[in-house]
Amino acid sequence: MRRFLIVGHRASTDPAFSLDDLAGAAGRMDILLNAANAALLLAHDLRRDVEVGLLLLGPPDPPRFVRLEGFRLRSYQPDIRSNAALVRRALEDASRIEQESSPGVFGSKTDFEEALDRLGPSFVYPKEGGKDIRQANLPADATFVLSDNQDLTTAEERTLMDRGATVVGLGPLALHTDHAIAVLQNELDRRY
Repeated sequence: MRRFLIVGHRASTDPAFSLDDLAGAAGRMDILLNAANAALLLAHDLRRDVEVGLLLLGPPDPPRFVRLEGFRLRSYQPDIRSNAALVRRALEDASRIEQESSPGVFGSKTDFEEALDRLGPSFVYPKEGGKDIRQANLPADATFVLSDNQDLTTAEERTLMDRGATVVGLGPLALHTDHAIAVLQNELDRRY
C-alpha cells in the first residue's frame, strides 16, 4: 500500500468553502486536490493500492482530516472541482470518529500526530537535500509526507523525524507537491 499525507496549512475546514475559489478563499485547496490526483489517478483508472490523507489546518475549525481510499473510491474524477465537493461533504461531520461520507472518502477531526498514526507505520519525507531517491532504500509499505506551498512547521518536522522518517531528495530542483508525487509514483512503479 502506498500512502500520501498532504498537509494543507491554510486549507479551509469550512464545509461550505467556495468551489469557485479553491486557490483563494478555500486556502489553496487546489494544491491538495492536485496532489491527491497525482497520487490516485492513472490514465484510464485509479490506483487501487493508494491511500491519500489530506490534513486541513485552516479556519474555521482545524484540524480536519479527509482520507481517500483508492480501492473504494467511486465518484473520484480528474476534475478538482468535483473532488472538492467530496472534501466538502467529508467536512460536514466534525466527529473525532472517522465517518465515511461517500464511498472511499472519510472525514474526521484529527491532528498531525493522529494522521501519522492512521497512515503509518513507516514514513518517507521528500525534502530538498535528502538522500537521492535513486539511492535510497524505500519501504514497500510507506507513508510519504508532503506539504502544500508552505514547508512543514518545525514541530511537524520534528514529530515526523521522531518517528524515524527517511528523508529523500527528488532531484536538483524544488518541485510542486503534485509533481513530487508524480516523481515518487514513477520511482515506486519502477521498483515494485
